[in-house]
Amino acid sequence: MLRKILIKIANIPIVWNILQNVVGANQWKLVVYPSVFENQNGKLLDFGCSIGNTTPAFFNFDYIGLDVDSEAILAAQKRYAQHTNVKFYALDITKTKLPEKDFDHILFATAGHHIPDTEITLIIDILLTYLKPTGHLHFFDIFRQPGVDGFTTRLLTRFDQGKFIRTLEQNENIFASKKYHITKKKIFYSPDNWLIKQQDMLYLCIQPQ
Repeated sequence: MLRKILIKIANIPIVWNILQNVVGANQWKLVVYPSVFENQNGKLLDFGCSIGNTTPAFFNFDYIGLDVDSEAILAAQKRYAQHTNVKFYALDITKTKLPEKDFDHILFATAGHHIPDTEITLIIDILLTYLKPTGHLHFFDIFRQPGVDGFTTRLLTRFDQGKFIRTLEQNENIFASKKYHITKKKIFYSPDNWLIKQQDMLYLCIQPQ
C-alpha cells in the first residue's frame, strides 16, 4: 500500500519534474539529445515533449512540441510563450493529423517506455511520413539491465511513470521486426557522479526509405 501511494505521488507531473532535476536526468538529457544532431538548426518535431523540459536545448530550431497530454502542453505553451520559434500541439498522432510537415528532424526521446510494443512501430511509421526525404528520426529510450543495474537505478525504474521499460534486447527486437533504415546506433551511459545512477539510454537514428 505504501509503495502504491509513493508511486502515485511521484507520478504527479510537478513532483516527477522536481525529482528529475534532483537526480540530474533533465540536465543529462539537455546535453545528450542535441549531441547527435549534425546540424544545429532546421525544423524539429519533439514527439512526447510533455511540459518541455528539454525544449531549451533546441532554441536554434523551428521547434514544434507534441504530446497527448493537453495539460502538459498548456503548461509548455505558457512556459515558452516568449519564444516565437517554439510551438506546441496537444493531439494523438495515431488519430489526428499534425498540421505541420517536412521536418528535418524528429526527436522521439524517452517516450518509448510509455508505449506498448504493438504501438511503437505504428507511431514511428507515422512520424517518418512527416520527415523530409533527407530527414532523421532520433530515437532515445532508457532500458533496464537485470543483474547490472544497481539499487538506485532499479529504484528509479520502479518509480518511473512508464510501464514498458524494456531490456536492450527487447528494444532491439521491436526494431528488428521492421526493416527500418537505421544509420546510427549508440548506447549513452548515464553519469556515475550524480546523486543517483540513472538508466542508460539506447539511441537509434532512422531515415525514411
